[in-house]
This record gives sequence, structure tokens and C-alpha cells, in this order.
Amino acid sequence: MSIEQAREQGAAGVLASLFGNATVDAALAPYGLFLLRVAVGFDWIVHALLKTYRGMYTHEALLAKNGITPLLAWPTFSVELIGGCAILLGWYTRQWAAFLLIFLAVVVWIKWPVGWLYSSPGGGFEYPLLWLVAQAALVLAGSGAFALQAGRGG
Repeated sequence: MSIEQAREQGAAGVLASLFGNATVDAALAPYGLFLLRVAVGFDWIVHALLKTYRGMYTHEALLAKNGITPLLAWPTFSVELIGGCAILLGWYTRQWAAFLLIFLAVVVWIKWPVGWLYSSPGGGFEYPLLWLVAQAALVLAGSGAFALQAGRGG
């Protein structure tokens, strides 16, 4: 039963449709993807800007500590900022999200030895893995509503 059909049955029908329907609601799914896109894009932008707020030398030291050349500090900042803006605005969302999955996979890989809980000393891989999965959903499903680049049929 779709939301439209359930509306005819009143509030009980809408609740039954929301909680008893395993299919994707074509009318509401684009707005759910929009919210996911905004959250992921905003997180990338804030994450990138925190690098400059703390000082890029801190980011360089973190990269070096994990065996990654510090020369990648400014390029990673730039890609995170540009990619975050692109995802937030819905401009090549799938492509940017797929590209930035590499960054999240590296973070999960680095945090793996610490363990699951992000609240553990050194921060575990729980939180980065959540963002990786959320971003993978954008890669699979697309931009959703209000995107600069409207989806092509197909």
C-alpha cells in the first residue's frame, strides 16, 4: 500500500503504510536521500575546515603518524572541501561520494586495530564505518531531491 492509498484510510492507514511497507516509497525516498546528502556533505565540509582550524601541521603530523606522506595534507583538505560542497549541493553526488569512499576506507583501515568503539582511546572504527555506509548509500541511490544535477532517467 502506498502513502497515497493509505491517506484515504485516515491516520491509521498512514501509520500502517509507514511501518508495514517494505518497499521504497517513490514519493518520499528523494527527500530521505536529500537529508542524507546534506548530512554527508556538511560533515565533509566541517571535517575539512577543522583541519585548518587546528592547523594543518596537526593534520600533517597525523598523516605521518599513520605512514602517509604529510605532503597530502593540503590535497586531502581540498578534496574533502570540494567534495563535501559538491555532495551537499547535489552536483555529481555519486561520483564524489564514490571518490571520497577511499578516504573513509583508509580511516576505517587505520582505526581497525583500535577496535570497534569510537569512544575508545584513539577512537575505534565505529563512527567512520557509519559514515562509510551512509555515503555508500548515496553512491547506490543517487542525489535525491533538490540536487543541482537532476538525475537522468534510466
